[in-house]
Amino acid sequence: MKKIAIAAAVAVSALAFAAQASAAVSNFELLQAARCRGLAGSETLGKLDTTKVDAMLKTESSARELAVRNSLVNKMSSALKEANAADGAKKEKLLAERSSAACAAWLN
Repeated sequence: MKKIAIAAAVAVSALAFAAQASAAVSNFELLQAARCRGLAGSETLGKLDTTKVDAMLKTESSARELAVRNSLVNKMSSALKEANAADGAKKEKLLAERSSAACAAWLN
């Protein structure tokens, strides 16, 4: 009986830890970080170091549903494609977005 109680306590604490870890960053924030990651990876805009955001995306996305993980990949790819095709005013707009406070939180 004691072994069952210990196993249950361990299972409950593991579930609580997993719930806490996934609640650290919302799905919306993850999508925002993925867009920033796509912009930061663009050669056209000037590639930035993405080590921090890559690690966070990997850690946080592992506990998410498949639909969220797919959306993250799509958001990142779309932003990278948009940035690599940008020129003139569009390039300036994307550079401003990448250097905004919203992206700076993920990229610095």
